[in-house]
Amino acid sequence: MTSISPPSWEAWAPPLAPPTTGGLPRDEAQAIADACWDDEPHLCAALQWEHYAATLPPTPAVSLVQTGAQSVSYSPSGPVGEYGLAISRANWHRSFLDQLVSVPLRVAPVELPELPIDADWWPAEIGGES
Repeated sequence: MTSISPPSWEAWAPPLAPPTTGGLPRDEAQAIADACWDDEPHLCAALQWEHYAATLPPTPAVSLVQTGAQSVSYSPSGPVGEYGLAISRANWHRSFLDQLVSVPLRVAPVELPELPIDADWWPAEIGGES
Protein backbone atom coordinates (compact mmCIF):
# COMPACT_ATOMS: atom_id res chain seq x y z
CA MET A 1 0.00 0.00 0.00
CA THR A 2 1.43 3.36 -1.04
CA SER A 3 0.91 6.30 1.27
CA ILE A 4 -0.17 9.51 -0.41
CA SER A 5 1.26 12.56 1.27
CA PRO A 6 -0.96 15.63 1.61
CA PRO A 7 -0.25 18.71 -0.51
CA SER A 8 2.71 20.65 0.88
CA TRP A 9 0.58 23.69 1.79
CA GLU A 10 -1.30 21.62 4.36
CA ALA A 11 1.82 21.42 6.53
CA TRP A 12 1.67 25.21 7.02
CA ALA A 13 -2.11 25.53 7.18
CA PRO A 14 -4.23 26.04 10.29
CA PRO A 15 -6.45 23.18 11.49
CA LEU A 16 -8.58 22.06 8.54
CA ALA A 17 -12.20 20.89 8.57
CA PRO A 18 -12.48 18.03 8.03
CA PRO A 19 -10.96 16.37 10.05
CA THR A 20 -10.81 19.08 12.74
CA THR A 21 -14.20 20.35 13.89
CA GLY A 22 -14.19 24.15 13.82
CA GLY A 23 -11.13 24.30 11.57
CA LEU A 24 -10.75 26.26 8.36
CA PRO A 25 -12.97 24.64 5.71
CA ARG A 26 -10.73 22.59 3.43
CA ASP A 27 -12.26 23.99 0.22
CA GLU A 28 -11.56 27.58 1.36
CA ALA A 29 -7.99 26.69 2.32
CA GLN A 30 -7.55 25.00 -1.07
CA ALA A 31 -8.84 28.11 -2.86
CA ILE A 32 -6.26 30.27 -1.04
CA ALA A 33 -3.52 27.74 -1.85
CA ASP A 34 -4.54 27.62 -5.52
CA ALA A 35 -4.35 31.42 -5.69
CA CYS A 36 -0.90 31.96 -4.20
CA TRP A 37 1.01 28.87 -2.98
CA ASP A 38 3.18 28.56 -6.10
CA ASP A 39 4.15 32.24 -6.08
CA GLU A 40 4.46 33.00 -2.36
CA PRO A 41 4.02 30.15 0.18
CA HIS A 42 4.34 32.41 3.23
CA LEU A 43 1.59 34.71 1.90
CA CYS A 44 -0.59 31.65 1.36
CA ALA A 45 -0.05 30.46 4.93
CA ALA A 46 -0.57 33.96 6.37
CA LEU A 47 -3.87 34.35 4.49
CA GLN A 48 -5.04 30.92 5.63
CA TRP A 49 -4.20 31.66 9.29
CA GLU A 50 -5.87 35.09 9.08
CA HIS A 51 -8.95 33.51 7.50
CA TYR A 52 -9.02 30.92 10.26
CA ALA A 53 -8.60 33.64 12.93
CA ALA A 54 -11.58 35.50 11.46
CA THR A 55 -13.76 32.48 12.22
CA LEU A 56 -12.73 32.43 15.89
CA PRO A 57 -14.24 34.57 18.63
CA PRO A 58 -11.85 37.41 19.42
CA THR A 59 -10.27 37.41 22.82
CA PRO A 60 -9.44 40.46 24.92
CA ALA A 61 -5.88 41.69 24.76
CA VAL A 62 -3.78 40.96 27.81
CA SER A 63 -1.26 43.51 29.03
CA LEU A 64 -0.79 42.44 32.65
CA VAL A 65 -0.94 39.10 34.42
CA GLN A 66 -0.86 39.07 38.22
CA THR A 67 -0.55 36.16 40.56
CA GLY A 68 -0.16 36.35 44.29
CA ALA A 69 3.63 36.22 44.03
CA GLN A 70 4.44 38.17 40.90
CA SER A 71 3.10 40.23 38.03
CA VAL A 72 4.18 40.24 34.40
CA SER A 73 3.34 42.99 31.96
CA TYR A 74 3.31 42.65 28.19
CA SER A 75 3.92 45.57 25.91
CA PRO A 76 2.23 45.88 23.56
CA SER A 77 -0.71 43.87 24.74
CA GLY A 78 -1.81 41.08 22.46
CA PRO A 79 -4.70 38.70 21.96
CA VAL A 80 -4.61 35.34 23.71
CA GLY A 81 -6.10 31.89 23.20
CA GLU A 82 -6.75 30.25 19.84
CA TYR A 83 -7.37 33.64 18.22
CA GLY A 84 -4.06 35.00 19.50
CA LEU A 85 -2.23 31.89 18.31
CA ALA A 86 -3.74 32.17 14.83
CA ILE A 87 -2.85 35.88 14.53
CA SER A 88 0.68 35.17 15.80
CA ARG A 89 1.19 32.46 13.19
CA ALA A 90 -0.12 34.74 10.43
CA ASN A 91 2.23 37.51 11.55
CA TRP A 92 5.15 35.06 11.64
CA HIS A 93 4.50 34.02 8.04
CA ARG A 94 4.11 37.65 6.96
CA SER A 95 7.51 38.44 8.46
CA PHE A 96 9.08 36.41 5.63
CA LEU A 97 7.43 38.45 2.88
CA ASP A 98 9.31 41.10 0.97
CA GLN A 99 8.81 44.59 2.28
CA LEU A 100 6.70 47.06 0.37
CA VAL A 101 8.67 49.11 -2.09
CA SER A 102 7.70 52.64 -3.01
CA VAL A 103 7.74 53.93 -6.54
CA PRO A 104 10.56 56.41 -7.20
CA LEU A 105 9.56 59.79 -5.86
CA ARG A 106 10.36 63.01 -7.66
CA VAL A 107 10.19 66.57 -6.48
CA ALA A 108 7.74 68.59 -8.50
CA PRO A 109 9.06 71.83 -9.95
CA VAL A 110 8.24 74.74 -7.68
CA GLU A 111 7.52 78.20 -8.94
CA LEU A 112 8.21 80.99 -6.50
CA PRO A 113 5.42 83.50 -6.17
CA GLU A 114 6.00 87.07 -7.19
CA LEU A 115 6.55 89.16 -4.10
CA PRO A 116 5.48 92.80 -3.94
CA ILE A 117 8.85 93.72 -2.42
CA ASP A 118 12.39 93.48 -3.71
CA ALA A 119 13.31 89.96 -2.59
CA ASP A 120 16.65 89.47 -4.34
CA TRP A 121 18.23 88.74 -1.00
CA TRP A 122 15.97 85.68 -0.43
CA PRO A 123 17.69 82.45 -1.57
CA ALA A 124 15.56 80.33 -3.85
CA GLU A 125 16.79 76.81 -3.07
CA ILE A 126 13.53 74.94 -3.42
CA GLY A 127 13.78 71.93 -5.72
CA GLY A 128 17.53 72.29 -6.10
CA GLU A 129 17.43 75.55 -8.00
CA SER A 130 19.18 78.68 -6.80
